[in-house]
Amino acid sequence: MAHNLVEAPFPPFPFTSRPVPIARDAFDFEQWRREPAGPVILKGTFADWPLFRSLKQCHTDDARLDYLSSTFGNNVVGYTRVPASDPFMGYDGSGKQNFKYAPASCTLSEFCALMRAALKDPDADVLYARGGANSVRTWPEFSRAIRPLDFLKGMTPNGEGVWLGNGRHVTYLHQDAHFNFFAMVTGVKRVLLYPLEAIADLYPTPFYGGIAGTTSSYVRPGAPDLAKFPRFANAAKDAWVAQIEEGDLLCLPPCWWHHVEAAPGVNLMINTFAWALPPRREFEFEVMMRKAVRAALGLGPEELARVRSHLDQRANGEGPVGASRSARVLSRRLSRFLQPDIPGYWRKIARCYYDHYIFQVNGHPVSAHPERHLAWARQEGVPKQRLRQWFRFTRGIAQMTWRRRRASGIVP
Repeated sequence: MAHNLVEAPFPPFPFTSRPVPIARDAFDFEQWRREPAGPVILKGTFADWPLFRSLKQCHTDDARLDYLSSTFGNNVVGYTRVPASDPFMGYDGSGKQNFKYAPASCTLSEFCALMRAALKDPDADVLYARGGANSVRTWPEFSRAIRPLDFLKGMTPNGEGVWLGNGRHVTYLHQDAHFNFFAMVTGVKRVLLYPLEAIADLYPTPFYGGIAGTTSSYVRPGAPDLAKFPRFANAAKDAWVAQIEEGDLLCLPPCWWHHVEAAPGVNLMINTFAWALPPRREFEFEVMMRKAVRAALGLGPEELARVRSHLDQRANGEGPVGASRSARVLSRRLSRFLQPDIPGYWRKIARCYYDHYIFQVNGHPVSAHPERHLAWARQEGVPKQRLRQWFRFTRGIAQMTWRRRRASGIVP
């Protein structure tokens, strides 16, 4: 099956958006990393990868699958299967997750055979090997077929995944707390993006309480139910779109919302997450937010307004004069991430989260399913849940440390 990158059809969104800029020769990545103003596409950054060069020489999907199967076929891949009639992976109309995250696994050679059959049948299921289940550094041959990107030197990887499919899959709108880099090796994808500040119009889940532990959206962007999600119409003013093709690297700042669609045909993307703050500092922010959201539920609107006003006036460790002990403790917690030693872009992220989830300036923070916000808060108060979060973080650090010693990835 021929794969023509020029012909990469995507249905139009029911709203206007702005294109993500393509960086020019004078682009200062270090400056962008210090204060990332928005997403950007870099061209030609991994043209020397053996993987990229080999796939570029393959002119059909059959040839691409032959190459992947013969070169990396013994690696085990975790994948998701969704119906071609509705390949959206996210939330259904009742707010429930409509797919399982990589419930099946097989060798890459077997997965390529499944994709080959699916490409010949327009009614066949959509197959998607999901990156979080497929670490670059645990596939030795794959790791040797790519090269670290020198301009990412100094950044600390949080995870690197392989995303492979037969096209047409659509992933839910969500955001991650880290820098995120998408390397499109072959195929075409369209990425819809919003800054974190659009959160009120995107109908989010509880904080870090969505699919795969992310903050996710209940809206289906390609076909939004505006009767159920009327504020989503306001999000159009903040929408960005990137169409990434082979050789493109899409760079996302932390906490930018993204919704990804793949054009028909074999597509392969590698992504890497890089910590924005030092890992334990970033985890400290997550823990602080979880405690603060719970604490805020016990304070009245007037006291919360006083805390917010106090933070606006003086972001230090002292609480508002005359406030209750709970309000003063809340103020001290929130002020930690508004200090000058925190990067400016993260202070902006912190204030956005504070306003939405703690001070509720946008109305109820989980307006699509308010009962889930209370359920989330009750669960967060259970010591077993806090221990689980600590274990997840510690295990993630240990895994990435081991993987970096074992093989190379995108981040040097």
